[in-house]
Amino acid sequence: MLKHSFCLSATDVIQAIMQEVNMDKAFELTVSRQNMVERGLAQWQRQKKSSPDNYLKVTFLGEAGVDTGALRKEFLTKMVEGIERRFFEKGACGSSPAYSLSDFDKGQFRTVGEIMAASLAQGGPAPNFMMMWCYHYLCKESLNAQDLDENDVADAQYSDLISRVKAATDPETICDLTDDIVNCGYTGVICVEKKTEIMRAVVLHACLRLLPILTQIKEGLQLYGLGSIMARHSKACKTLFVPGDDMTADADYISSILSADYSEEGSSKRRTETMIMDHFQDFLQELEQDGNELSPLCPKNIMQWITSHGHIPVLQEEKKTFSIVVKFNHDCKSVFGEHKICYPVVAACSNSITLPVRHLQSYKRFREILVESYHQGQEFSCV
Repeated sequence: MLKHSFCLSATDVIQAIMQEVNMDKAFELTVSRQNMVERGLAQWQRQKKSSPDNYLKVTFLGEAGVDTGALRKEFLTKMVEGIERRFFEKGACGSSPAYSLSDFDKGQFRTVGEIMAASLAQGGPAPNFMMMWCYHYLCKESLNAQDLDENDVADAQYSDLISRVKAATDPETICDLTDDIVNCGYTGVICVEKKTEIMRAVVLHACLRLLPILTQIKEGLQLYGLGSIMARHSKACKTLFVPGDDMTADADYISSILSADYSEEGSSKRRTETMIMDHFQDFLQELEQDGNELSPLCPKNIMQWITSHGHIPVLQEEKKTFSIVVKFNHDCKSVFGEHKICYPVVAACSNSITLPVRHLQSYKRFREILVESYHQGQEFSCV
């Protein structure tokens, strides 16, 4: 597996761990959409009949959807997003784990590592939000403390303490911080002249206390042999864990992959369909505008609704062929009779959306119906 480090890429890494997924047995999870992160973690940990070494099969509690891949991708997308919010704190250059001995004691961070590995191996998004020093530790399980600085501190409490020490200009101000400084392990003289040493102690304390947590995440990343690959090929794995290339789908990317199933060239139907595609592009671009009244709805949410994931595919071959098929229903009246409103039909398994042409003639109406459909159409109500 992956013998030549000079030719490795993130694609090579993902293909290697994909081959390690046992496709003969399923790791079956049934979860609720409500509080999905906590419920997903709990169900992942309590599953004793199977192993996460097997392919993941997801059922959403009370829904009719059958997982042919779309539900798995949706689950992994929501889990990775939730893990970043729940278990990590965002700093200047990425995120580091949130310090929680309760979560550590429950083995939650090991599960976090397993879900990250499963996401990469089974079509989910890359957890590319980690600070570089955290990533290096996950790869080598060693740390060069001299490389750490205040930008590597994400914890708001310690970032604030560093700022207050830096701003102190007189003995009284810095002495007011004595208890906080001593709690960080600083044993020298507390005075303005020692600010650099004091801030250094705070940085080291804030980072070094996270090492056991990072070690537990690393244990989870051993799933599919990913941890061993990271140790040997850290450069190839870097883009999968560290901010850099933005893999989030924006309006321009989604517009570029829309593949419309148009009617005959020159027909009135074709002209209407072209107008609706313009509405679609305008809608996606509106969601990116500052002060967008529909916030936090954004383009990646729309893509995730249609395809089950909101990230640009990591695998180059998948990226080349990935598209969203847009179909047009011109005849909803003959099916449903007289009616005032009709909603798009989304098929995540085929990455397609069917738009009811009769109801989407104006941009205002297109916008209203798409927004309502998104908010009301998250669950699988039919197969």
